[in-house]
Amino acid sequence: MAAAARKQKVTRQNGDQTREKILDAAEASFGEQGFAAVSLREITTRAEVTLALASYHFGTKDNLFEEVVARRATILCAERQARLDALQNPDVREILGAFFGPLFDMAKSGDPGWPAYFRVLARLGEGDEWMHLLSRYFDETAQAFVAALQKAMPGVDPDGLNRGFVMALHAMLATVSQHARVTTLTGGKVSAHNLEAAQEALLTFATAGIESFDSRR
Repeated sequence: MAAAARKQKVTRQNGDQTREKILDAAEASFGEQGFAAVSLREITTRAEVTLALASYHFGTKDNLFEEVVARRATILCAERQARLDALQNPDVREILGAFFGPLFDMAKSGDPGWPAYFRVLARLGEGDEWMHLLSRYFDETAQAFVAALQKAMPGVDPDGLNRGFVMALHAMLATVSQHARVTTLTGGKVSAHNLEAAQEALLTFATAGIESFDSRR
């Protein structure tokens, strides 16, 4: 009985490790090339597992893609919500700081999976095909932040706030993904990889934009 239980535990652990290897490989591949350009076989080759194992754990490429999105979304949204909940009568800059901060902290953590994940999210926002995933995994937290911004600015134009918030989201993802345009534009004087400076610049830019919709200013 004990031997059978130990064997079952080892089998489960091996299965979990295989699943994580596939998710890591898929995350990197989707971030680099997008969903359409990557085959399930390419992902399994990268993960050094069989195609049958990927099919066993995820079924289809679509299911695998959703699992890639969901895996880190839970961590990210929980950290954002915790930071928002910890604020006392916050202003716009503090609210946006609580929203942006976890992404930059995770991008600087040394875990290569986070930058790859942010590239996946940036690709999700390029069209409407995967909007249901963004809604499913991110809307609840995003709406809590929009509500906090509305509370901080009683005179804000709701349409302007929501549009401005979405614009800030796109700027955030482009920035945290370390898009090289700012480096080429400045001839190397400004580095896209300097996330400390980029985070501060983004926060200043987004705060000014969001606050411009407040009729009291």
